[in-house]
Amino acid sequence: MSSKTDILIVEDSLAIGMLLKSYLEKLGYVEIHTCTTGSAAIAAFGELIGENRPPVVLLDYMLPDMDARSVLTQMLEIKPDTRIILETATEKDDEGIKELISLGVYQYLEKPIRFESLKETMETIEKERSFFVKESEQETLLRQSLKDAELKIEDRIDFILKSANQISLNKIAAILGFADGVIADYLQKLQHEGKIILMGEKKEIACSQCDSVRTSQMFFCPNCKSSNFKQGKLIEHYDCGNITEENTYENDKCPNCKKEIKALGVDYRVMQNHYICNNCNDFFPEISIEYLCLRCENKFKLEDAGWTSSINYKVVNM
Repeated sequence: MSSKTDILIVEDSLAIGMLLKSYLEKLGYVEIHTCTTGSAAIAAFGELIGENRPPVVLLDYMLPDMDARSVLTQMLEIKPDTRIILETATEKDDEGIKELISLGVYQYLEKPIRFESLKETMETIEKERSFFVKESEQETLLRQSLKDAELKIEDRIDFILKSANQISLNKIAAILGFADGVIADYLQKLQHEGKIILMGEKKEIACSQCDSVRTSQMFFCPNCKSSNFKQGKLIEHYDCGNITEENTYENDKCPNCKKEIKALGVDYRVMQNHYICNNCNDFFPEISIEYLCLRCENKFKLEDAGWTSSINYKVVNM
């Protein structure tokens, strides 16, 4: 039996999914699961977690049934420390991509995917597998893992910095599980070398229970509390009052009264950037938000959050 972790590929392109599976098999991965929709992926993910086989997830940004943010938040709600690798042709500077990275995406791979980049990411994940264990065992096992893998703390910090444009001292310390004093000297060295720039202090949300800044925003339907939603356009037909998704108006005809809609602003209006719940079919302009601590798994609202400040750095030459 392979000692490597399970892999869950979430990709609506069968061709890309097959290529990824084939390459990962060459890297020695045996338990590789593929899904073409977000709903199937969440179901498969839940089954694997139930069998105590937490997978590394390769998540496509564009899926046919729901957006990547909904899939991401549901998976992190089930297991907060899941390694989710986002694969997309959209540039990293895109606001939607930045948001997903801030929500808990482990790594970003740009399409067409360079297999060497995927290999490097998987090698790093394998080295980290023993890092994220229950808190009472973490420090001892982490030190042993670092020694066995010959992985220096500096290498871990470098990897984190290469994955961020800006990051705080508190965030690095929370990811690594070390006290910030262990990290500060190395960051000062990088600053002298011109690789990072001091940006002053940054105030961040902290867990209301354990004060960790490793938190992720969880989004859900205000009506039924489900995280299974998507973003889209709605059309309201003035004559009959029907409000449904744009794609339900086939051949410009209202799905309710079958009348043709002709003039925007006269016959109908377009409701942009609304969220549609796949569970209760309700729609809403804004989604409900709560926070999940990736350290202790505590859930809390913004008004209950703690706040903490630390030095913030901008990465310029890593």
